[in-house]
Amino acid sequence: MNLAEYQSLANRTAKELPHRDALAHAAMGLAGEAGEFSDAIKKHLIYGQPLDFANAREELGDILWYCALAANVLGFSLETVARMNLEKLAARYPESYSDYHAKARLDKSDEN
Repeated sequence: MNLAEYQSLANRTAKELPHRDALAHAAMGLAGEAGEFSDAIKKHLIYGQPLDFANAREELGDILWYCALAANVLGFSLETVARMNLEKLAARYPESYSDYHAKARLDKSDEN
C-alpha cells in the first residue's frame, strides 16, 4: 500500500463535517493521539513498565489516520507532504543529522 491508497481508504471512514469543523477534528485528533502515544512511552520510560508495542503501533496508526484527515481537509496529498518533508530534512541535514545542523537550520532563510 502506498500513501495515496492509505489516504483514500482512511478518508472513507472520516465523519462528514463542514470544512472548519473537519479541520478542528483533525487537529484535536492529532493532539489526542500524540498524547496517547506519549503516554505509552511515559509508562515505559518513567514507570518502568514493559513497552506495549501493540499499543504504540496502534497509536501511531491513529496519528497517521488524523494526518490523512488533515491532508484531505486541506487538499494536500500525503505523498506530497511526505516528499516535501524529506526535501526539507535533506536541506537541513545535507549528509546526516548533527547538532550543528539542527541549530543552523539550513533550510530556513535569514528572514525567518
